[in-house]
Amino acid sequence: MALHTISHLLLRRLAFESGYSSAALQERIYANADRADSTAGIFIYTAAGDAQGTLGGLVRLGEPEYLFPLIKAALDDADVCSNDPVCIESDRQGSLKLNLSACHGCSLVSETSCETANRLLDRQLVLGRDGELSGLLQEVLKEARR
Repeated sequence: MALHTISHLLLRRLAFESGYSSAALQERIYANADRADSTAGIFIYTAAGDAQGTLGGLVRLGEPEYLFPLIKAALDDADVCSNDPVCIESDRQGSLKLNLSACHGCSLVSETSCETANRLLDRQLVLGRDGELSGLLQEVLKEARR
């Protein structure tokens, strides 16, 4: 869920930075808990190389000098949702009630972009909530803001 939510936060930010619409970007999550090395990854790509953006621009955003500020901006964008406190405090919402704190204001993307139809997302798991719950990347966001 955390990796999937991070992917959505990055997709939303990449759409803003790259010039592609969010519907033109797609995700692929690579995670397998049974692997001995515990590696996982996110692949964000586009199959639309027309007039929207430039494929080179999207590829360039994956370079470390662009990627780390992009991750910080994505986390910062999602830290406050326009639907809070309803969004951050919600549980079992969305399609088949498989999302926790995730809505169109912060985490959901176009249906064509998501490999699981916007299911299994939780912004609170990634960012935490006002000191009450610790999120996986909560300290990263605090450090990035310093």
